[in-house]
Amino acid sequence: MRPTRMRTAALAAVAVAVLTGTGAAQAQTQARPVTQVAVPPADHNCISPDGTNLNTFLGISERIMGPPACREAFVGEQWYRGFPSWGTATGGDDARYPRGYTPARFDPMDDFVSKFQGVRVVSDIGTAREQSRTFGPETLRRIAPFDGLPFATFAAGPLPTLPAGRHTSTVFMRLSAEHCDGLSRRREVSCLPGGEFAYTGPTPLTLFLKNT
Repeated sequence: MRPTRMRTAALAAVAVAVLTGTGAAQAQTQARPVTQVAVPPADHNCISPDGTNLNTFLGISERIMGPPACREAFVGEQWYRGFPSWGTATGGDDARYPRGYTPARFDPMDDFVSKFQGVRVVSDIGTAREQSRTFGPETLRRIAPFDGLPFATFAAGPLPTLPAGRHTSTVFMRLSAEHCDGLSRRREVSCLPGGEFAYTGPTPLTLFLKNT
């Protein structure tokens, strides 16, 4: 599966947008009803841009939401929130870290896993419909290589159904301490902060009523 790298520069911009609210225009967009016929595939398979079946890859039978081709579901379905994977250097001997950073574990991926505490998934952030669910380390579903580097792949859930219409889903990650991936000496590119921080922006989702 070709993973998507989430880097700190993008995370910082996301955090500003999330913490200052999504804005009135976005809230109005979320509140609009969906009038078109139902379009989600019935087989629940979420296919990544490189053709990987994420349900098979992660061992999840329910619908996965979040990747670009997997943002529609039926009302009444439980679903899992997929979000970008995190990759690191292959080992401590080859790792490069910013000045002043000392990893807790010699291997960069082991360092990430030892600090990963889970995520909080927020639906319709910044609106009257906002709700959140908190998940623990089990959100990290699999570590697998890609282009010679280890990548951690995530899915949070199951999550309760949402009403018909347009929604957003935002993922906040929790780490016990700062983590750096060992791939560069630039903290703004290679490090995630300790505590809770926005890992994704408000990802658009759409829920449809089933045809009867």
